[in-house]
Amino acid sequence: MRKLVVVMALLAVAGCNSNKGEEGAAKPAGSGAPAAKGAAEAPKGGEAKGELVDVELTPMPLKIKVRPGGMGAMDMSLDDQHKSATVDIGDGASLNVSEAKDDFAALKKGFEGDTVLFPFKKWAKEGPNMAIVQFENAGKTGYIGFKLKEIGGKKYVCKTTGMEGVPSAEVAEKNLEPCETLAGK
Repeated sequence: MRKLVVVMALLAVAGCNSNKGEEGAAKPAGSGAPAAKGAAEAPKGGEAKGELVDVELTPMPLKIKVRPGGMGAMDMSLDDQHKSATVDIGDGASLNVSEAKDDFAALKKGFEGDTVLFPFKKWAKEGPNMAIVQFENAGKTGYIGFKLKEIGGKKYVCKTTGMEGVPSAEVAEKNLEPCETLAGK
């Protein structure tokens, strides 16, 4: 049985690497959706400073710019009424982007009322459409950043991810930077 598990794992890894030819060149690194014909291939080896790639946030009509080489985006929607996607922004970090039903004040009130998953301690940083919450859970301190953005008459919220949040308010703020590139498709 152990040999079968090892063989299956090796086959899975080999299958993941088997389409590095033409198909891999047609899809830019970091893209969660197929690229258009003739799309530029992401640079191999070191990344060019400041170079970003578009990632589609399906099922929402949005795209975001992130560093190349990431894992793209994953649909995290609960249903058609609660659309959401999580996108790899590089350096092991990701953002969740979802449709927002509430205004910014209501979003903040929701974080302040959390006593279970991310028990609210204080606001580490606040702005007109961005905030970073400090929470404590099981004796550990974490931070979550979120930003509200309106695109095409609809509200969307970008939020840092992780069950333990991120280690500092500065990291949360840095991880929210790609939200500035959020745009309609």
